[in-house]
Amino acid sequence: MLSNDEIAKKLLEIRTLMEMAGMSFYKYMAFEKAAASVENAPPLRDVAAAGELTKLPAIGKSIAVVIEQLLERGGADALDELYAIFPPTIVEVLGVSGIGAKTAATLWKDYSIGSLGDLEAAIAGNVLAGVPRLGPKTLENWKRGILAYKGRQRRMPLARALAIARDAIDYLRAGPPHDRLVYAGSARRQEVTVGDVDLVCTASDAAAITAYFASWDRARAVLAEGATKTSIWLEDGFQLDLRVLPDHLYGNLLQHFTGSREHNIKLREHAVRKGLRVSENGILNLETGDAIACDDEASVYAALGMAYIPPELRSGLDEIERALSGRLPDLLEGEDLRGDFHMHCTWSDGRNTLEAMILAAKARGYEYHAISDHSWGRGEAFGLDPARLREQRALVDELSAKHGMRTFCASEVDILPDGALDFDDEVLSQLDLVIGSVHSAFNIGRDAMTARIIRACENPYVTIIGHPTGRMLDGFPGYEFDYDAVFAAAARTGTALEIDGQAMRLDLPAPLARRAKEFGVTFSLDSDAHGVEDLPNIELAVGQARRAGITKDDVLNARSYEGVRAFVARKRKGT
Repeated sequence: MLSNDEIAKKLLEIRTLMEMAGMSFYKYMAFEKAAASVENAPPLRDVAAAGELTKLPAIGKSIAVVIEQLLERGGADALDELYAIFPPTIVEVLGVSGIGAKTAATLWKDYSIGSLGDLEAAIAGNVLAGVPRLGPKTLENWKRGILAYKGRQRRMPLARALAIARDAIDYLRAGPPHDRLVYAGSARRQEVTVGDVDLVCTASDAAAITAYFASWDRARAVLAEGATKTSIWLEDGFQLDLRVLPDHLYGNLLQHFTGSREHNIKLREHAVRKGLRVSENGILNLETGDAIACDDEASVYAALGMAYIPPELRSGLDEIERALSGRLPDLLEGEDLRGDFHMHCTWSDGRNTLEAMILAAKARGYEYHAISDHSWGRGEAFGLDPARLREQRALVDELSAKHGMRTFCASEVDILPDGALDFDDEVLSQLDLVIGSVHSAFNIGRDAMTARIIRACENPYVTIIGHPTGRMLDGFPGYEFDYDAVFAAAARTGTALEIDGQAMRLDLPAPLARRAKEFGVTFSLDSDAHGVEDLPNIELAVGQARRAGITKDDVLNARSYEGVRAFVARKRKGT
């Protein structure tokens, strides 16, 4: 069965092919808006089973039928009808910068170019030489665009994209003078994977900065170079786009290139209704011709009569309506977190000693933290048996007192296939808190996995369910269970659900966290650090929490030390 992301891609494909076929703008844009809704929705399988597809934003009856067909057979009548006109591979051609729907349709109709391979062969064979409006410069740009398209097919995990963005910013800061410089796009919105990195900069001499960027020794190809914009391609096929404008347009520039596309479309539609046009070059009054330049993003949204919308919420769903009516949540900030419950040391599979982890947590300014090494079900060399756990407890207490750092003695305990815990209750009761996680038997089936996690929630000693779906961004989509049933059980039993900040996890995913919040679930944001250098992972967890609309009041480790202990005690007492 197709995932939400796969269905969103199919909806976007329908949207693209409809435009190529010359269909109504409003009809194909409906599919684009639906795709954005699907990407941020709970699992569509569950939504469809509950008969609630049309309750999702931008999903009407006709698109709901398409989604149901995609869920049932991986295809849809609307897509089949479009495939009768264009080959499925035509979307590759549209992925090349500079080729729009009309041009792609012409290339197919007149030259039978229906794939990226066809286009490469046509350019190499001079098939398009001499074609009106397709001069040598255009074809050269298309060759660069083909390189960029190939690079975009491998989306990069957010953590790696952020590292590259910071490297690029460091390089630019060593170059010609500039005013302000930040990354934007999907990285700033904290999307879990990133296709390319957008950098925005303000300066008086834009050309000097774009030329300097194009000369970066990590650039393997310059895809586009101009006075205000440069795009480069790194060795691994990753694309970086830099845009430079005068400093008085910084707010307009940053808002525009942060996106998302769907958010900006809805913002422009709202602006048009007010007689305005929004772009990176300012807000134009269509009646008077006056332009508003915004020094910061808040001024952009204020000029449009709404509250500032944080980047993580700019998904194109209902955030504009919420901003207009004053209903945006007061999102969690990184500084609201007082500690981190999920970290490992050399007692199990960590790379640094217990003392090093305690000192590193203290250096981050935490009020408290937890050492949560694995339970013995992970293997003798990997986890702790009850005797070793008692030894660790004594050392935790000793080092905690020595360094003046409140360290919870915890454990990440395996949830066994039947929902029992890897330690018995006598051992669990000796721990300050318990993270229950699924680490094996992923394929027991949806119903059995649901019962497994609910039974763990019902254990009075389980404080947190760790990385609840088990997904890994490098290939494993996670195990299936009835999300709503688990969320209801977590809320009923007073069990927190983790948003794990480990770079390849970012689990609970933001759309599911948003759904869990509706049930009144408490969240725990953690680094899942296996070394001192991993502790900043918690910042990625914050980004996902913000995407889900989570506030300080929703988060366990935004509470005081006493508040955390009270949360644990309340569940253990069953009150």
